[in-house]
Amino acid sequence: MPLFKVITSSKINEKDLFLRNCSQLVSKLTKKSEKYVMVCLFDETPMYFDNNNSPSCLIELKSIGSLSPQIMSKEISIFILNQIGIPSSRVYINFEDIESSNWAWNGKTFG
Repeated sequence: MPLFKVITSSKINEKDLFLRNCSQLVSKLTKKSEKYVMVCLFDETPMYFDNNNSPSCLIELKSIGSLSPQIMSKEISIFILNQIGIPSSRVYINFEDIESSNWAWNGKTFG
């Protein structure tokens, strides 16, 4: 049920590896099974931030509970820097805690 969306102006060469690493990170951060983690990647997306088009990144992390933005934002920022070289000053992260009644899988909601 966690959804990790990465939108970046950078090109991700090893997409499968990057997606797997994202899934592992989200599973660790949320303490939820990777079985339920979905990762979406949009690379080479034109982006303009802070008056320029230097590499930047927008992260969205949605989950039913298990979010700690104060703690997770640092780990996600370090991960993005290590994986694709974008510093935290060029990364926005949006956290969204979804009500279980508003999230469905396998034909039914979680709550």
